Amino acid sequence: MRIYAVANQKGGVGKTTSTINLGRALSELGRRVLLVDFDPQGHLTEAIGAPAAPAEGANLARALLGQWSGELGDLLHKVSDNLFVLCTSDDMFLLEPQMYARTGREQLLSRFLDALTDVFDDVVIDCPPSLGAINDSALVATRRRTTGGHSEVTGKIIIPVGAEDSSIRALRLLLRQVRTLCEALNIELNIAGLLVNLYDARRGKVATTTLEAFKNHPLGVVEVIHDRAKVRDSWRERTPLMDYAPDSENAEAFRNLARRLAVNEIPGTTAGATTAVTA
Repeated sequence: MRIYAVANQKGGVGKTTSTINLGRALSELGRRVLLVDFDPQGHLTEAIGAPAAPAEGANLARALLGQWSGELGDLLHKVSDNLFVLCTSDDMFLLEPQMYARTGREQLLSRFLDALTDVFDDVVIDCPPSLGAINDSALVATRRRTTGGHSEVTGKIIIPVGAEDSSIRALRLLLRQVRTLCEALNIELNIAGLLVNLYDARRGKVATTTLEAFKNHPLGVVEVIHDRAKVRDSWRERTPLMDYAPDSENAEAFRNLARRLAVNEIPGTTAGATTAVTA
């Protein structure tokens, strides 16, 4: 199973859009995909047109904390034959404070997902716009490991960015968090690269020079998603871009990214206790 954390503590860089459309593109390849709405604000759940999970019932937050156990199907919303969503719930707002009181909190999501290696080929996590314990748990879930059932889990961190100066500053903070996690837990995390969202060259020098800076960054750019009305329209229609505008430029861009990830064409950059990742 492969796990992708779509992460950036900066809001408005297209994390949720990227999560939905990457997941849908992977499912088009015949892979069985789980989207995880790990943001208490629940944008993914809303954007996919799914109902929120019940508070104090069968939901991800209570499952992670050991307060609920039951059938996996009770937690899932089916989008299509190969695409499923773990929806948010009001309990997600209470998850992070409770995580801080637990040892091994960084492993909570990992342990839950490790039980799904025979169910899904790919997991794509929509991370919250923060640098807290929930985000830590999502990043750590992408590390390479062997589960108790001797299945291998691998993963990558995908960092959506906007073609603007503030995204460069935010990137430095995220990479500092990744380094801190690697050093504190003595693990390695693999960063696939930067996914540039909402790019429009007509915005002038700021956009074009920022894109060039990202392309020259050691992490590299895995794909550029242009600012097009069809992306916004698909969001309003609560439909993945591959279904709303299947022949669009950006739909093909997400398909290209999915194909490259599926065949391990993107090696990524490994960050660990002895490997520095800088902005």
